[in-house]
Amino acid sequence: MEKELLLQVKNLQISWLLDKALIPIVCGLDFSLKSGKVLALVGESGCGKSVTSLSLLRLLAKELKIVGGEILFYGQNDEKTLDMAKVNPRGKDIQKIRGGAVSMIFQEPMSSFSPLYTIGYQIMEVIQLHKDVSKKEAKRITVELLKKVGIADAKNAVDRYPYEFSGGMRQRAMIAKALSCDPLLLIADEPTTALDVTIQNQILNLMCDMKQEFRTSIIFITHDLGVVGQMADEVAIMYMGRIIEQGITREIFKNPKHPYTIKLLDAVPRLGDLEARRRLETIQGNVPGLFDRPSGCAFRPRCDYFISGICDTTFPDLREVSKDHFAACYLYGYGESNR
Repeated sequence: MEKELLLQVKNLQISWLLDKALIPIVCGLDFSLKSGKVLALVGESGCGKSVTSLSLLRLLAKELKIVGGEILFYGQNDEKTLDMAKVNPRGKDIQKIRGGAVSMIFQEPMSSFSPLYTIGYQIMEVIQLHKDVSKKEAKRITVELLKKVGIADAKNAVDRYPYEFSGGMRQRAMIAKALSCDPLLLIADEPTTALDVTIQNQILNLMCDMKQEFRTSIIFITHDLGVVGQMADEVAIMYMGRIIEQGITREIFKNPKHPYTIKLLDAVPRLGDLEARRRLETIQGNVPGLFDRPSGCAFRPRCDYFISGICDTTFPDLREVSKDHFAACYLYGYGESNR
C-alpha cells in the first residue's frame, strides 16, 4: 500500500430501503485518493455523487443503506486503518473522524449552521471537540480562520448569526468550520452552487490556497466541468450510480473515451462556438428512473454507439484504455466488439 494513499473505496454499494425491498442507488464504486490531491466526482443530478460523499462520513439518511464494499481511511502513519463502511454511524470511531480528520462543505451552508447560535460559537464547538484548547484559544483560532477565508471584520463577525451573513459569507464560514481542525480530507459537495460567478471564483481560489497550505486532500462533487478543469487532479465521471470513466483530468478533457463523457464535454460552451453562433450540443433522452434501470449499460438508451446484443447484456467493467485512463464501455478492450 502506498504511504501517501489516504482513502480507498472498494466496490461500494448503497441501496434505498423501500417497503422491505432494496433499490440500488450506488452500484459498486471503486476509487482512491492520495494525500494533497483533488478528485472530482462528476455527473448529472441523480447519478449518486452526493449520496457517495455522505456515505464517506456515514451521514446517510436512515432509508439508505451501505449493503456492500469498503471505505478504507488510512489516516496518518500512527493511526489504524478504519473501514468507515462498517463502523457504527453513531459510535466513537466515526465521531473522532467527522469534523477532525475528515470535514465536509455542504451544498447549502444555511442548513448546516443552526440559526440559534452565532457563527463563532458553532466553529468553536468543533475546535473544542477535536482539540484540547480553552474557550479563549478556540475563539482566537476561530477569528484567525474567518480572517483567512476573507471575512471582513472577523473580530465582530465571530459574534454574528448565520442570517446576518450573505450567501457568499456563509459559504466562507462553512469552509472555515471545515478547516478548523486541519483535516486530512475535505469533501466539498457542490460548494459554489447558487453563488454568483465572482464569489464562485473566490471560493475556488480559497480552496486551492488551503490545499497548498495544509496539504489537504479534496473530493470535489460537481456537475460543472469548468470547475473540474480548474480544481481537479483526477476526475471520475458517474452515471446512474457507477463510474463510467476515470483518469487524470487533462487526459480525459483532451481525449475522452466514453460516449457519455464526450457528450458532456460537447455541451460545455466555448468562446469559438459563441462567436460562430453555434448551438450547444445536448444529450438526447433523459436519465432513466431508479425503477426503470435498463439492462446492461445504463447509458445505452441515449448512446449513439449502442451495439445490440452486447450493450444490453451486462454492464461493462472499467478497463484501462491508456495509461491511468479507464472507461467502462464495450467500444474498448472487448475483442471483436471493439470499434
